[in-house]
Amino acid sequence: MLKARGFTLVELVMVIALSGLVAVMVGVVMSRPMQGFVDQSRRAELVDLAGTALNRMARDIRLAVPNSVRLNKGALELLRAPVGGRYRANLVSGVRQDPPVCSTNPCSIPVLGPLPLNELSLPARLWMVVYSIGGTGAGNAVWPPLDGTSSVISPRVDISLFGSDLNLTGAAIAGFRFRYASPQHRFFLADRVVGYRCANGRIERGEFDSLLADYDYVSAVPVVDHVDCAASSFAYTPGTNTRNGLVTLRLTLSDSGETISLLQEVHVDNAP
Repeated sequence: MLKARGFTLVELVMVIALSGLVAVMVGVVMSRPMQGFVDQSRRAELVDLAGTALNRMARDIRLAVPNSVRLNKGALELLRAPVGGRYRANLVSGVRQDPPVCSTNPCSIPVLGPLPLNELSLPARLWMVVYSIGGTGAGNAVWPPLDGTSSVISPRVDISLFGSDLNLTGAAIAGFRFRYASPQHRFFLADRVVGYRCANGRIERGEFDSLLADYDYVSAVPVVDHVDCAASSFAYTPGTNTRNGLVTLRLTLSDSGETISLLQEVHVDNAP
């Protein structure tokens, strides 16, 4: 006759206790690598978000009209010019005018060589800029105070390309003349004022079609969230006649206890 065998209650309790102990030990050992992986993934995501935002800002800065970058009440603002080229003196009453003079509407200004339009499509409503020196007097810079009759920047008018001539059309162009002749005969066609600011825990980007002392960012588009605005900053050094300007962008992003900071410097060609 076979004798029945089995586990006693004590043995069963010991097995359960030992199994729980092993499970706890395995959990402790595995939790740190798993938490490290989660933290690393979160940091990588923040770095990617910050890098994308910095690259977007750097692209706009590199398209800035010379001497148009400014810091205005914590916001970084600039006049964006996707198109540039070289002009020739225009003909007014049989006399060559350099800088160009617009005595009538429309105004015709010859350009040299093919004009690379890049992301612009003409005709379009634009500003034309010639030799922006960034001075403080009215008409010496693209920002107010402006001068509607003599300035480095034209009124915002319809600009089209006809053959090798730029045609500027608008009531405000009649009687306007550019203030200074460019030694290199350089000009820029600007389409928008672009501004960045940090507010409400995010970087916001605004586009504006007028030249003002201050802008309302109520319609600005978010570029990146999770931004620590107190630890983030924009800085601008205009440079000198022998050194480019420099924009320094610092972004600090935080999420679920993880914080990263990225710094990027963008050179600005302020030679007008």
